[in-house]
Amino acid sequence: MPQPAAFHDLGALRFDGGAALAPDSVDRVRAAVRDSGVRDLYIVVHGAHNDEEVGAAVDGAYRRLLAEAWQDAPGRAGMLSVHWPSLCFRDEDLPGVEQRPDGAEADRETLDDLVRHLPGHEEELTRIVALLRDRSDHETAFDDFGTQLRRLAEVPLQDPVAPFASDAEGEIIPQSDPLMLFEDTRTMCVEFAGALDDLRRAGDTGSARPARHEDGRKGPDVSEEGTLAEIRVAGPRPARPLSERVARAGTVASGGPLGEQARTADQAALWDGAHELFRQVVRHMLRRRAGFIGELGLGPALPGLAEDSEVRLHLVGHGLGARLAGFALRGLESGGAEPVMLSSLTLLQGEMSHFAFADSLPQQVSGHGALWSLQRLVQGPLFCTFSHLDFHLGVLYPLSAQMIGDSADLTSIARKWGALGFDGVQGVEGPAPVCLGETGKEDLRRLPYLNVDASEVVHTTDRPFSGHHDVMHPEIGQLLRQAADVPGGAD
Repeated sequence: MPQPAAFHDLGALRFDGGAALAPDSVDRVRAAVRDSGVRDLYIVVHGAHNDEEVGAAVDGAYRRLLAEAWQDAPGRAGMLSVHWPSLCFRDEDLPGVEQRPDGAEADRETLDDLVRHLPGHEEELTRIVALLRDRSDHETAFDDFGTQLRRLAEVPLQDPVAPFASDAEGEIIPQSDPLMLFEDTRTMCVEFAGALDDLRRAGDTGSARPARHEDGRKGPDVSEEGTLAEIRVAGPRPARPLSERVARAGTVASGGPLGEQARTADQAALWDGAHELFRQVVRHMLRRRAGFIGELGLGPALPGLAEDSEVRLHLVGHGLGARLAGFALRGLESGGAEPVMLSSLTLLQGEMSHFAFADSLPQQVSGHGALWSLQRLVQGPLFCTFSHLDFHLGVLYPLSAQMIGDSADLTSIARKWGALGFDGVQGVEGPAPVCLGETGKEDLRRLPYLNVDASEVVHTTDRPFSGHHDVMHPEIGQLLRQAADVPGGAD
């Protein structure tokens, strides 16, 4: 008699930029699920789909992580990948992918990836990459660079992807244009160059450390910025952020020594900052796309996967993929009929606002998170891992997420524009966070969500994205296993 597979590979759902699936895709997966006998199906969404080779390598890393967690229950679980037109720059330490040395080859590969995934923008992309390669010392080079970035990112108001730039709704003045595209380009290059230098200095001094120890106790120097409710729910933040740039009140344009810095900045450092600015503009474009495909593509497709079977759906999103997975909740609800309930949702280092689930925005007189109240569509656990040592989400994301017209000069950039994957779900009543490995002590059937502090295993080294992708740890695998082992949903 043949032995059951230890862990089932159910292939992939492939969405195009218009959120469309190939015909019969859902029927094919549903049949495969039924034939396999899988009881728990993990639907995994990440952002590293540069090409088939890179996507397959990262998919494989997640599959191995889950297979190890399920090795004691052969045949019970499987994984379905979600492929969508997304990419990561080739220097981002992607799991399962051989690290390319920086240089002309990596630049060519990245340009090919960008042209493939951002169709219609070859002219702007070619010019941007040429400017980054040449590193001209002419002032007009930065003006040209900024112009090309704005052309790259702009979309007409009637474009269906346009409304998906923000993680908030209901504001008096909706905000959808990132400050980094409209502030002086040289100033933004200085800002990102300084942030990268802050990363190097944090590594040299050893000052980067979690704000919560493994046993759950507060660290000796923690910040309690925020309302009392937020402090209880989100827990302590690091007293010394990874960069003081995000501890400032207001925006980059709010004043300070930036003008003088821009005049005296080292040219090589400026172009390093320009490269990071370029990456963050691309990620802004991909965040828009992730929300669009999540709500209009994946969300409506999920009910069909479970039709005529007892399979339980466990949605897992990492980084950009976490935004796609989160917005899939909106697609579940907008289907008209009674929405299917997810058995669990896990957001690993989510690249979206930490107020995405909030019923009100602490710094606004109106508005709420784009996913407000949608945690009710998750029958079982909603896990959100966060790390105070994820440099991308702790520093680069809030700098890039700021919107023009922001006037909240009394709150820090990190608090208003912070990410789920840096300090967890905020603005929602719920339990205090727990450390990774301690979730078994909680009654997950009764909790609306749980913030899980993964700072002890997810941490940046000397490269800004090394920590963001560093989720392939057995402890993360066990967290995903635990999401399926909870017998019922929240009461």
